[in-house]
Amino acid sequence: MGQFAGKLLADLGMDVVKVEPPGGDDVRRLGPFKGDEPGLELSLRFAFLNGGKRGITLDLGAPEGRALALRLVERSDIVLDSFPPGEMERLGLGYTQLKERNPDVIAASVTGFGQDGPRAGYACPDIVGLSMGGLMFISGDPSRPPVQAPETQSYYYSCVYVALGIVMALLRRDATGIGDHIDVSVQESIATQEHMIREAAFDGVAIKRNGSQHKHTTPANVFPCKDGHVYMFILAARDWDRLLEVWADHPKELDAPELKPPHKRRQQVDMINPLIEQFTRRYTKGELTRLLQEHGVPCLPVNSPADFLAEPQVRERGLFGPVESATLGRYLTTRFPVTFDGERLESAGPAPTLGQDNAAIYSDLGIGAAELERLAARRVV
Repeated sequence: MGQFAGKLLADLGMDVVKVEPPGGDDVRRLGPFKGDEPGLELSLRFAFLNGGKRGITLDLGAPEGRALALRLVERSDIVLDSFPPGEMERLGLGYTQLKERNPDVIAASVTGFGQDGPRAGYACPDIVGLSMGGLMFISGDPSRPPVQAPETQSYYYSCVYVALGIVMALLRRDATGIGDHIDVSVQESIATQEHMIREAAFDGVAIKRNGSQHKHTTPANVFPCKDGHVYMFILAARDWDRLLEVWADHPKELDAPELKPPHKRRQQVDMINPLIEQFTRRYTKGELTRLLQEHGVPCLPVNSPADFLAEPQVRERGLFGPVESATLGRYLTTRFPVTFDGERLESAGPAPTLGQDNAAIYSDLGIGAAELERLAARRVV
């Protein structure tokens, strides 16, 4: 939680320093691992989330460690944490203490439910953010219980708001000279991403699970092909007409004028979708995509990860860039998904090895090699 926000800021060119306990961040122990061999320097998840950052080790619970942290704060613009509410204050690093050392510092905290409220102290793994934010309620087949959305979407989505909030706070500080404490809730972040919560707030009606079937029109669903699946989305009457034109031998009942409006087609989903499946099964997903797109009909393949990597569109736009890592070797990683005047930012670089930048960063604080060795022996760094 929070690490992807730091990666986004590093991608944008900020100098981001990851602070880990001397034993290493727990994410280093999460797979997948290079060669399927667990190791502190072999986690591919850690490598992605911390690409482009510098890294130091520091025990924030030790008095000497806390003193070093405050010295770092004096020369920092931003302090980002994902501790439970109250933990930074307990460590002597709350926003009030940070401002005493650096009056215009910006603090950013990301937690499951925010810094206050009756559930602020609840533990919040990613699945809890998805369930409490409402997204899980509408995920899955309508005839079965809700399902978890894949990957760690609630954590990553909230991190986009963290990064945006930090950029906004920097702009505001430029205008006012005053820093901010940014408080981001995973639950609230997920609730803003779709219309399900807004509609419920407006008319009290809850959206129901529809699987991949769109609730307002059909065909708008995942359909099978010879070698996989496509997603077809037919909303406007002109797209429906174009589909039937391409599908020359379509069943004549589909020509009924009452099927022109999308909501009328949606009412006949149980009749229409099986017929569409008979049509889509004639083709590979590439063949069907080309055929329908040539006629302006919205239809695209459901890509596997390998399909995505091979996409000419992705290759042409240069989303992936090479990274050289001392522990993982040479590999490709995604670049920042925004171009500036047609140019894409270079890959930010590899994740730091454990304590990689201790000497450089602590020497900037006036700590010599002998003192650093003493701190390392005491497990402060």
